[in-house]
Amino acid sequence: MTMTSNNHERRDNVVFTTIQVVHLTGIHPRTLDAFALAGIVRPGQDVAGQPVYGRADVARLRQALTMVQHAGMPVAQVAWIFALRDQIDQTRRELDHLVGQLWAELDSAMPTPSGRVFTTGADGRVWVGRHRPGARRRLGR
Repeated sequence: MTMTSNNHERRDNVVFTTIQVVHLTGIHPRTLDAFALAGIVRPGQDVAGQPVYGRADVARLRQALTMVQHAGMPVAQVAWIFALRDQIDQTRRELDHLVGQLWAELDSAMPTPSGRVFTTGADGRVWVGRHRPGARRRLGR
């Protein structure tokens, strides 16, 4: 199924139709529409213009449904929480990119006399060159 998307995580090309999402989540189609209208999920479209959802959408819908049904949260508040989480994720990606740029600048600006750099990790592992794990890994995420 070909689709267009403005959604977060549809990189694996796994898509679900509205009916499939209803069966997977137990969510009522009108509730699904309300969640989409609130911005909790942003479905893509297949070639026929029908909404399609990815795995991340299904996970978000399950979380949102739990927040609404079991915690009694209003849909607007759930949407606000997801929007904040999306902003945090975007900021982390930007920070990872900036840290990578900084390391690249440091690598080019500070050559070592022998031309070799060794890095050790907290666990005792040794790497030739600078080892730069992703920011999430460094922060324990």
